[in-house]
Amino acid sequence: MSGLLLCGKRSINPYLIKESGINIYSIEELCYYIYNNTYMIGREFFCEELAEYVKVELELPSLAQKLKYGIDHNGEILTMVSDILSASNYYSAEERENIINTLKALSSKSKSERMKARADMLLERKKYISAANAYKEILNVNDEVYSTEFVATVWNNIGITYIKQFLFEDACKCFKTACDINRQEDYFDNMVCAAIFSTNDNLIEDIVAQYQITEAMMDQYLKAIESNKKVLVKSKEFNELKDRLVYDGSKEYMEYKKDVQKIFALWKEEYRLENM
Repeated sequence: MSGLLLCGKRSINPYLIKESGINIYSIEELCYYIYNNTYMIGREFFCEELAEYVKVELELPSLAQKLKYGIDHNGEILTMVSDILSASNYYSAEERENIINTLKALSSKSKSERMKARADMLLERKKYISAANAYKEILNVNDEVYSTEFVATVWNNIGITYIKQFLFEDACKCFKTACDINRQEDYFDNMVCAAIFSTNDNLIEDIVAQYQITEAMMDQYLKAIESNKKVLVKSKEFNELKDRLVYDGSKEYMEYKKDVQKIFALWKEEYRLENM
């Protein structure tokens, strides 16, 4: 999508997308929702209420007729999505094709698997708070039966989002839940390391006692953490940041202070973008 686009009709009454609790007011907003929530678009997305909204509120009877036919005759999801996207010039042909290709890849997945794919995407894009919320939404779905492996993976990934936010105690609890559901080495290691990073002696003692972690095992974890710290300290990224944050007298103090403020402003902006 590029340039400035004028929206078509804006409805007085909104259409509530039940899966996300979002109200939309135009065909452009419907296209935008589909584009940014591709992983949520399944057969349950298309319903009589949507077709009626398109017909009455958006005054698009031709599109509404196509959607109604698809809903009544168990039509292809890809076709209905394509019909909606084609009803507006909001996205280019290339962008529309990308959406369709993504949906093709997800066509064999269940609702929960699509939701997890979306949460995984948010985690990969470093939108940690949004990813955590997306994973939690999966656990609140009541119309599907999950395998223990799937649930454990979701809890572990929630823990990862907390680790990325330095919320080590919360992360430890999530890893513990994952480990208790489906004991995996990765989940166990994450749990112990999160407990250590929390510096909460009571939490560490509880984990050690409950899982019978020996002194030798704990020493191994501490050595592994220390080894990773040394690797981090030697990394190019770490040293470049250190050179910018540590005042060594090589420049005027006010110039140094402005540089540090720029770094903090960048971090704030990155944090803001993570939560959009």
